[in-house]
Amino acid sequence: MHNKIKKVRLKGNESFNFREGWIRKGVRCISKYPMLFSRDDVMEQLGVGSKMVKSIKYWLLATNICVERYTNSGRSRELELTEDYGQIINRYDPYLDDIFTLFTLHYQIVKNDALCITWNLFFNEYDGVDFTKEDMVSVCGALLNKRLDEGSTFSESLFSDDCASVLRMYLNSSEVEDPEESLQCPLSSLGLLAKSTRSKNSYIKTAPAKDQLDKLAVLYVIVSNLPEGKQSIRINELVTSENNIGRVFNLNRVKVNEYLDQLRVAGYLTINRTAGLDMIYLNEAMTPASVLTKYYEETQVR
Repeated sequence: MHNKIKKVRLKGNESFNFREGWIRKGVRCISKYPMLFSRDDVMEQLGVGSKMVKSIKYWLLATNICVERYTNSGRSRELELTEDYGQIINRYDPYLDDIFTLFTLHYQIVKNDALCITWNLFFNEYDGVDFTKEDMVSVCGALLNKRLDEGSTFSESLFSDDCASVLRMYLNSSEVEDPEESLQCPLSSLGLLAKSTRSKNSYIKTAPAKDQLDKLAVLYVIVSNLPEGKQSIRINELVTSENNIGRVFNLNRVKVNEYLDQLRVAGYLTINRTAGLDMIYLNEAMTPASVLTKYYEETQVR
């Protein structure tokens, strides 16, 4: 059950999806100047225009790389790396070179319904097949209306802009026809969206290639969704529950079970499919941060 939304945050990205190097540049600058976005020379520090400055700040927060803190008795605001995510990414993959990191960034965006409600709705609730942008705007707009508190409204034009941003963000560069869209978001490499072959201007959600989505990215999302102290979950929840692996990565039940079998063979979990239980049990206590660290440390050893 969702909490009712009183104020909808739309177009926080200023219609710019983050580009290669933006996250790294933002992290590097706030490490030097925590109050970077309050500085008069922020455009010079980041080397971009005013709208892109707002967009970089938005994506640092939307991806959970950074959190905003109030200082000076609430009169000032500074950004700092989140301990359980941003600091780990900055330590092991500061340039976001590993596609594993990009899949975890994608998860952070999808679950962030405060800043990224359109992304949240698209992956968690929208089941469109061979859909156009107009289909997406119509259905996701209706879904958003259901989440609104009584008397709350949202701008349909801004919502449409956000829907366009979602499609641009994930569509692979080889399928982009507009040369002005050549500066793509790194998440376009994840394989989560493609142009439909059935009709023009239509899209389909797609599952990532097996050699792209690592089993530990799947484990990271599973562990992130477990309540504190709990080490088991029904497989059906993994497939259908919002912000879990089925929804976040466009995985059907067959593909979810394939990843669970990989994790079982690797010793991370036990699967019980007897007597209709269909449960998984972690073999040891884990946190999202420990899964991230394990992946990066094992990768560096290879």
